[in-house]
Amino acid sequence: MTMTFRSIAIACFSALLVCTACNNDPGTTRKQAASATEQLKRDTREAAGDIKKGAETARTQLTATAQGVKEGMADKASSKVDLNTADKPQIMGLPGIDEPQANAIIADRPYRQPHDVVRKGAITEDEYSKIAGNVTVSAPAK
Repeated sequence: MTMTFRSIAIACFSALLVCTACNNDPGTTRKQAASATEQLKRDTREAAGDIKKGAETARTQLTATAQGVKEGMADKASSKVDLNTADKPQIMGLPGIDEPQANAIIADRPYRQPHDVVRKGAITEDEYSKIAGNVTVSAPAK
């Protein structure tokens, strides 16, 4: 936007200088300068309006993005690991779960309830207490 404003200003004043050099009548020069200045003022107001509209649009989009991030972070269900469908890296991302435990969890599928992972012996009750808030189970495939 700054380059556009500068270009307009330079063009107006260049035209003014050319006209001044061609015509030595002070009245004509004054009218041309007034006309060029008025055009520059109109163009400046229009550019300022465009900048204001752009800033408002950007602010609205930024607010919507921030709200979406906030909602996404608050959605605990979408961040839970499904013990019936998660792959090994997802399961190993749970607190305290290593590769052998992840393999045991996968091998003992399906689970009807998250705590079944303890009942089936894939992990201990202490290990389960560390992941309980981060896991869920979907309905087992039939």
